[in-house]
Amino acid sequence: MAASIAIVGAGPRGISITERIAAYLGDRSEGLTLHIIDDAQLGAGRIWDTDQTRTLCMNTLAGAVTLFTEPGATVSAPVLEGPTMYEWIQALRGEKSHPLIDASGASLPEHYNEELRATRPESNPSRALYGEYLRWAWKVALAQLPDAVEVVEHHSRAVSLSSEGSQDAITLADGSVVYADATVIASGWVLPAPTPAQQAFADSGLTYIPPGNPVEQDVAKLPAGECVLVRGMGMGFFDLMALTTIDRGGRFVEDASARSGLRYEATGKEPHFVVTSGRGYPYLPKSEYHSLPPKADLSRLRAAIDASTAPVSFGLELWPALARDAYAEYYRVLARVRPEALSVPLDEVLTAIDAADLAAVASPDDILPVANALAKALDGMSSEPFDMAAWVDPLAGTEELDLEELNRRVAEAMEADIAEAVSAWDSPLKAGLWAISAGRKPSAIATQNGRGPREAALSQYMAFGQMVGSGPPLFRTRELLALFDADLVTFLGPSPVVQVADGEYTAASHSRTVRAAALADAFLPGPDIRTSPDALTVSLRDTGRVRPFAPGGVETASPETDDDTRRTVHPDGELDERLHIVGIPTGKQWADTTISPMPGTDPLMLQETDKTARSLLTQAGVL
Repeated sequence: MAASIAIVGAGPRGISITERIAAYLGDRSEGLTLHIIDDAQLGAGRIWDTDQTRTLCMNTLAGAVTLFTEPGATVSAPVLEGPTMYEWIQALRGEKSHPLIDASGASLPEHYNEELRATRPESNPSRALYGEYLRWAWKVALAQLPDAVEVVEHHSRAVSLSSEGSQDAITLADGSVVYADATVIASGWVLPAPTPAQQAFADSGLTYIPPGNPVEQDVAKLPAGECVLVRGMGMGFFDLMALTTIDRGGRFVEDASARSGLRYEATGKEPHFVVTSGRGYPYLPKSEYHSLPPKADLSRLRAAIDASTAPVSFGLELWPALARDAYAEYYRVLARVRPEALSVPLDEVLTAIDAADLAAVASPDDILPVANALAKALDGMSSEPFDMAAWVDPLAGTEELDLEELNRRVAEAMEADIAEAVSAWDSPLKAGLWAISAGRKPSAIATQNGRGPREAALSQYMAFGQMVGSGPPLFRTRELLALFDADLVTFLGPSPVVQVADGEYTAASHSRTVRAAALADAFLPGPDIRTSPDALTVSLRDTGRVRPFAPGGVETASPETDDDTRRTVHPDGELDERLHIVGIPTGKQWADTTISPMPGTDPLMLQETDKTARSLLTQAGVL
């Protein structure tokens, strides 16, 4: 009887695991059944479903995403070189060819024509178009499998997994059961159980949009002309903003006289958003480089990582080095674009950065002392000093401001954010903050899998890096400021307290209070293996197939998996014989689980799918 492997989840990781299985198999003639289980669109999944509105865009650039391995990649099976998304688009436009495209073909419906013509390497494609790229990559992956492999697609949701003899029995929502000699769960973003407060909002009888994939959130429930409270100021908010303005017929029109560069033409169908978050300030827009982003100089951070031994303290060992890198990047660009702003030669500034005694103030609990110490060490050396601490908490000191004054400050700051993003290569601020953003991956790798303790400084830094580096495309920030100037957005401030009272929501940020008819949570909470109500996850807990990753004895939300195979770890510490889990749910143990593979970076995701494919074949008895 042929061996069988089940892949639960046919999104990007499911595609890559399939392709890596094919790479390991080569031209083998042994029989194998590959079960593909997903109730979403195969290849694209829910996030990248090709039928969604094309208003929503990727937060990744067309030239900076691939799903294929490259020569020199850290993989064991032969690489399969394929086009980046932009190269695939070029092929669709007839500008270049690629052997995989020549072999499998590539065509799209006509409604993509305008977007295809306009796309450049630095464009943010629609999520639907990326879904088309993924579905094409899925077709390519299937074509690599030898003829002896039978692929069985199950368009249903996996709801439980149990052991039956030497196999996994995977029960699907349609009542069918799939039997597998090895299984991988690559299901992506599985939402955790609602918090007590979220459940209370859902039970209140008021309009409430819980956290979720923006394209699946029921934004039609948000009333036109009414005050709607939104928690979250990252990409989830910008998606919600677009869905309730552009997709309700509103138009953003170029207007050189407007401070955002845009004028919003309303339809009257828009809600009035009152926006808030823990930090209270919108994620910063990405720089408009008109090319792929530069590589930040992180030489000090990399040297600190190379010199480190476990356990690695981010706050004590890595953060001082990364902060020096960020300050150095800022002043190098300042010296180039406005040399008159320096009171001393650049070399003296760089020497002062490296000479600053940061060990005396570095802390595992807070990143601000190091930032403040560097600012103090450079005092008087420039008329335009870098104040990193101000960006860690942009609304510090605004606690007593009334709503009008706070909104004036936020809008003026956003106008400055736009100007810095336009300056891009010539913005000292963007150079310094880009180093902060770029430091996230090496810092996460250096401390992953329990190699570094769970420090407050690391969590604070990761949130800081996300705010300054994972913000929206510049055009979305322009749109937000245009909506503010159209009196359709109000900024409440940080640390909101939201309650239900007298048939409506009330939200308070320090001394400021607003009332709203509806509440939308515009963020995605991380998966939690311990509390998830997802039926499949519950079955894994109940049958002892998983345990939480617990470095230092402190449980996290992720299932623990083995480094070499991604097999799960049982409560008794034994490796599971068949079950593997990859991707986003394992993000508390492994680095970079939410990042799409970028060409030229030896992507961790493709390293993971390669080792998982090898283990699946091994555990199934094929290798």
